[in-house]
Amino acid sequence: MDKTARSYTELKYNRHMEELRNLHENAFNYVIEAGPHKWSCVHCPERMYRVMRTNVAECINSCLNFTRQLPMLTLAEFIRNMLQRWFYNRHCTAQSMRHQLTGVTHLVILKHVEKCAYLTVNPVD
Repeated sequence: MDKTARSYTELKYNRHMEELRNLHENAFNYVIEAGPHKWSCVHCPERMYRVMRTNVAECINSCLNFTRQLPMLTLAEFIRNMLQRWFYNRHCTAQSMRHQLTGVTHLVILKHVEKCAYLTVNPVD
């Protein structure tokens, strides 16, 4: 299943799905019913630049899939714009944060602090 989800080409995806179907029909039906767009790199409707990958080249290639036919200078300008926009957006997000932690982490900590506020401590004799 992991090979199927991480397949970056339709051919490899189909091959791994066929192996899954032969190996376990119920698992195959389950993942098809869940929707490949939710778990498959090939069928993801959005760009995959937000997905952490182990290979940096795969990450960049997924963003540049449609630009391969462009002239070299246009491609270089596209890459520069993409990275500049990405870093600017991350910088703005970081500047807007009120805490050193991410928003989700901060909320989790606040929830734990609120729970602790209602605890009573009985002195031990």
